[in-house]
Amino acid sequence: MLPPIVTIADIIAGLLVLIRVSSMMLFLPVLGNKLVPAQAKIGLIGIISLLIFPIVRTTIPEIPASPLALSLIAGQELLIGGMLALMAQLIFASVQLAGQIMSYQMGMAIANVFDPSTSAQIAIVGQLAVVLAMLMWLATGAHHALLLALADSFTLFPMGHPWSFSGWQGLSNATADMFTLGLRLSAPVLLLMLFAYAALGLLSRAVPQIQIFFVSFPITIGLGLLIFALSLPAFMSLLQDEFRNYAWHIPVFLRQLAGG
Repeated sequence: MLPPIVTIADIIAGLLVLIRVSSMMLFLPVLGNKLVPAQAKIGLIGIISLLIFPIVRTTIPEIPASPLALSLIAGQELLIGGMLALMAQLIFASVQLAGQIMSYQMGMAIANVFDPSTSAQIAIVGQLAVVLAMLMWLATGAHHALLLALADSFTLFPMGHPWSFSGWQGLSNATADMFTLGLRLSAPVLLLMLFAYAALGLLSRAVPQIQIFFVSFPITIGLGLLIFALSLPAFMSLLQDEFRNYAWHIPVFLRQLAGG
C-alpha cells in the first residue's frame, strides 16, 4: 500500500505556517492596512503560505500531537508573526511621532484628521509623513525583504523552539530606537522653529505693541511647512536607510530570540 501523499503531520505543519504568515500579514504596514480589502488579505495570506510551505517543510521539526502542545506552539507562532510585523510598524510609529512633533512646533496641535488605518486622530503633518513613508516602503522593496525574512524565520527560529531573553531585549531596543528616529526625522523643523520662536520672543520684547500671539501663527505655520518641504530629501533618505536596514535587523532579532 502506497503511503498517503499528505500526512497528518503535513496538515498540522501547514496550519502552523498559516498562523505565522497570517499574523504577520494582518499587522504588516501597507499590506495589513485596514483600507486593504479583507478578500485581498485572505488571498495573499493563502498564496504566501502555499509558496512558503514546500520551501520550509524540511526545516519544520516534528510537531507533538498533544492538543495542549499544539495550542502553545500555535500561540507562539501567532506572537512570532506579530513581532516580525511590529519591527516594521515601529518605523512607521517613528514617522508618525515625528509628524506629531512637527505639527506641535508649527502651532497645529489641534489640527488633526481621522486616520482610517489606526482609527485615531493624527496630526496633518503626521498623516502626510506616514503616506510618504508608505510610498518609500514600497519603492525600496522593504515588503520583499520582509517576505524573504519570513521564509528564513522558520530556519532561524523553528516551531516550538524555546525563547531567549535576549530576543525581548532586542525588541525593547528597537522600541527605544523608535523615539530616536522620530527626533532625527523632525530635527530640522525642531531646530529652526526654536530659532523662530526665539526671534519672535525678542520681537515681542522690543515692540510690545505687536500682538505677537496672533502674528506668530501664520509665521510659524508657513515657516514650518517651508522647512519640512526643504528637508524632504533628507527625510526620505533617512527613511530609505531605515527600510534597507530592516532586512538586516529581522534575522538578528530572530537569532537573539532563539538564543543564538
